[in-house]
Amino acid sequence: MKLKFSILAIVLINFANAQIQNSSFENSTKKSPHNWNVKKAASYDWKVDNNQKYQGKNSFQITGNSNDTKTFQPFSQKILIEGSGLRKIEISAYIKSENTSGNINLWAQILDRDDKKIDFGNSYSQQKNIIINKDWTKYALQFVVNDDAKSLLFGGTMSGVGTVWFDDFEVKNIDFADKEASKISSEYIEEFKNLVKTKSIFRDKIDWNIVEENLKKLSKGAETIDDTKPAIQYIMKLLKGSGDIHSFIVSKKNTDAKKTGNLKGLEPESRLIDSKIGYIMVPAFSTSNKEIGNEFASKINEMIKKLDFENEIKGWIIDLRTNTGGSMHPMILGLSSLVGNGTLGYFITKENKVPWLLENGKFGKNEIAQPYKIKKFDSKIAVLISKKTGSAGEATAISFIGKKNVKLFGQPTAGLTSANSTHPLSDGRSLALATSFEMDRIGKEYREKINPDVTIENLNNAKNIEIETATKWILE
Repeated sequence: MKLKFSILAIVLINFANAQIQNSSFENSTKKSPHNWNVKKAASYDWKVDNNQKYQGKNSFQITGNSNDTKTFQPFSQKILIEGSGLRKIEISAYIKSENTSGNINLWAQILDRDDKKIDFGNSYSQQKNIIINKDWTKYALQFVVNDDAKSLLFGGTMSGVGTVWFDDFEVKNIDFADKEASKISSEYIEEFKNLVKTKSIFRDKIDWNIVEENLKKLSKGAETIDDTKPAIQYIMKLLKGSGDIHSFIVSKKNTDAKKTGNLKGLEPESRLIDSKIGYIMVPAFSTSNKEIGNEFASKINEMIKKLDFENEIKGWIIDLRTNTGGSMHPMILGLSSLVGNGTLGYFITKENKVPWLLENGKFGKNEIAQPYKIKKFDSKIAVLISKKTGSAGEATAISFIGKKNVKLFGQPTAGLTSANSTHPLSDGRSLALATSFEMDRIGKEYREKINPDVTIENLNNAKNIEIETATKWILE
């Protein structure tokens, strides 16, 4: 069913102050503010403060004494979202802090009728960072919502050391601008929309006539590319609502970094287990640089060669448990002596079926000069997977599926089994867009998680359980 986003007239009701309860913390029992959900976190204290306030009688104070900025003190409230049609809402509050070294955040979740999160944002993700050790200042988050949005869960957090005060929360509708978008912003939105409309594997699930009308509203008043964020985020939400959990925008910094290095910064590992088993750990690896990809593949190839040449290997363990993805071709090419030559899998769309063809040290745009051939090609191969195994890590696992001497051990994977192609954008960023699904060499298509042949419940996240189970199978 196509996603239909209502284009009814914008409702200009200022619903927030009628719905937010105790927005300025005027009502409290002892130190606890009415209508707000606050659960004490270790190393933090909080109270309703009648000495510091932006207006009224009180504010909400959090004091932190934690050097671990991963811990934080949150508070929240949930309200209904009123109005209908495509509209923009703003969540704001006044914030003050003193003697603070840490982070302060406003945050909000947009929930549907089943309380499922359909959008999220905070001061960091919306690039509206809260400046620490500053007097009362208003900060705000903005969201574009439609009729799917039924409620709003919002609040604030403080992490680190120091004291912060929150006061005068407000949620309101924001008018769309009347002024037409500038040429540069209009062209950028059109560029982005056309990439998704022509190349996404989920494009047929989107009603593009409705999208065109809504983009006209969202683009109004945009003068710079930075002003196009609401329109771009709207398109990305459409993709997610269509079932795409894999597409994402790559920052200019990371787009540039991929051209000159390995964005993940990790290296493969190898060792001998029980004097008979070759162990290869293939980590996440991401680059758009051919030579760096070739070097990565060559490292894995040489690790296999050294283990096989110096020992009588009975079987192999390929560890993909921490491989969250990146560039599949260097990963698989490095393992070519184990996966073998020929068609290892396929990229599939409604129109096409493109084979993954590995031949004589060449795979995609990558190649290695001297691909090794192991002494016993029919040796058992155990591929270790986990819920962290995703994207290119999953493609690497798929390249082994269908070989008679292979079994997968561990837990179901992340479910990012669509193939992303990278499209450069005119502002230096890039769009990693899901443009095909994946299929193994024997014709099984993957649109969700890859399930292991041998499921291993690793509740304590111990590294050796999967390895021990795989070792027993190899040595049978």
